[in-house]
Amino acid sequence: MKNFFRIFTILTRRQMAICSFIIALMALCAMMEAFGIGLIYPLIKIIGNPNFLEDHPKIASLVGMVGVTNHRRLIFFSSLSLLAFYLFKNFVILYQGKLQISFSTNNQKDYTRRLYAYYMSKPYLYHVNINSSIIFRNINGGQNIFSNLLVKTLSIMTDVITLFIIWTFIVIMDWLTAIGIVVFFAPIILCMLNYFRKKIGEFGTVQNVYNAEMSKWEYQGFGSLKETKVMQREKFFTDEFYKAYAKFADSTRDYQFVQRIPRAVIELITIGGILLIIAVKMLLRENPETLIASLGVLALAAMRVMPSLNRIVSLFNDIKFNMPLFNEMYDDLMIVKHNKDIAERNALKTADKNIPFEKEISVEHLTFAYPSKAEKDVLNDVSFKIPKGAFCGIVGPSGAGKTTFVDILLGLLPPKDGTIYVDGQDIYKNVSGWLNNIAYVPQSIYLIDGSIRQNIAFGYTDEQIDDAKIEKVLKMAELYDFVQTLPDGVKTNVGDRGSKLSGGQKQRIGIARALYNEPTVLVLDEATSALDNATEKSITDTILKLKGTITIISIAHRLSTLEECDFKVEFKDGKARVNFS
Repeated sequence: MKNFFRIFTILTRRQMAICSFIIALMALCAMMEAFGIGLIYPLIKIIGNPNFLEDHPKIASLVGMVGVTNHRRLIFFSSLSLLAFYLFKNFVILYQGKLQISFSTNNQKDYTRRLYAYYMSKPYLYHVNINSSIIFRNINGGQNIFSNLLVKTLSIMTDVITLFIIWTFIVIMDWLTAIGIVVFFAPIILCMLNYFRKKIGEFGTVQNVYNAEMSKWEYQGFGSLKETKVMQREKFFTDEFYKAYAKFADSTRDYQFVQRIPRAVIELITIGGILLIIAVKMLLRENPETLIASLGVLALAAMRVMPSLNRIVSLFNDIKFNMPLFNEMYDDLMIVKHNKDIAERNALKTADKNIPFEKEISVEHLTFAYPSKAEKDVLNDVSFKIPKGAFCGIVGPSGAGKTTFVDILLGLLPPKDGTIYVDGQDIYKNVSGWLNNIAYVPQSIYLIDGSIRQNIAFGYTDEQIDDAKIEKVLKMAELYDFVQTLPDGVKTNVGDRGSKLSGGQKQRIGIARALYNEPTVLVLDEATSALDNATEKSITDTILKLKGTITIISIAHRLSTLEECDFKVEFKDGKARVNFS
């Protein structure tokens, strides 16, 4: 039950206020449902007693005010009144249902947006240490789980309230029968819930684990499609995906079978209970004619009670089945609730004002170690300076810390010790202001499935794109002539991950993208190492034309790429040495 009510803790005050109003409406609807069943009892009594008005003079006087003076008119009036009540009742129930669905859907949209923003705002180191398939699972499935859990919890509350009020009416009508129902039904329902609880929790845990595993093999298989086909490893990825999917499907199968059992049991005990009541009353020598009205109401109540009991057990099992994912996401949902994602973003964005860069970048006593690794420091007491407008080459063997240094320079990784100053300002006190100076070109350019124009103005809507700047950077990246030969020009679609372009063209789009924001610092992380010599030389010549106008920091394995650099910084064994030769 603790987990059951835990769902409500992720709601904000405003959301909880709306939820409370919905619960109040649910209680009203439950009372009306019970009244609808309870009012059948007096109608049956009226129909079965032609002398009803004579036997009840006060009621006769009251209905006489609306022209009801005989038994036939009383039946007609009572039937129409009950019909009006049912019309009103169902209108209120539909309104409550629409409000409940709208509340759930709005929360789903809100939490999906905020979850996406929350994960996007997490530090780079967080993403280094987590499998992206878990994030995708949480965003794509987690918000549905949250929405469904909330709806199902509210539905259970509705049915519980309805059952309680129906039972109260039965107490008024026949207290002995009402007690018998509780004694007979309650232990069976509780035993069923308790019996299936552990099993269903296990099914949910298995599905949660293998849902993420399934996503992992989807992304890994199709993410490396070219290499997979060349190496003819399609069967490996298919088999690994199927292993995860088989576990996922088997847990779903077992859960769906278990869900069918309560319905059969509840139907059996409901019908059996009514028949048992008849048998007991006959043993007590009650007049069969006196049972007609009460059994009619009991039969009608059973028709309403059975679906409610089925739903309660089914929804309770659904909640238990989905709880493993909800519990795994609970901390993230609570952070989203309290808008801690905004505070986290502000930790990296403490000022909107740009850090001015007029003189030099000063790296002072920089030390870094990955927290998840029990290794020695990747960087240890690294210090050097980069004057504005210089072309600085970063060299060194694999694993020497070159890319780690660049990630620290980009504000993606916080240093363990030391810092980086720009004109005397610590960049970590205003990372956003520092990043406004920087453009970054990685070894592998990620291109969205959109136009050349959209890929250059990465992260801008079509309306925000400055076409004059697009033309300018196309010329700077020496792509302009190529684009002019395309039938659709800058609106040409590049395909999924740039599949319609060559490696050199993709890198030039990456350079154009970097230059679009008019940076003062250009960081190149092995930006040409995947290209052939001729294409690399062509792009390197393009980059060299920028020398002197912006500061260039370039990691490269091929020393030929850095022939024109002003100086090199060699990383080795966590240390850095400046070489001007």
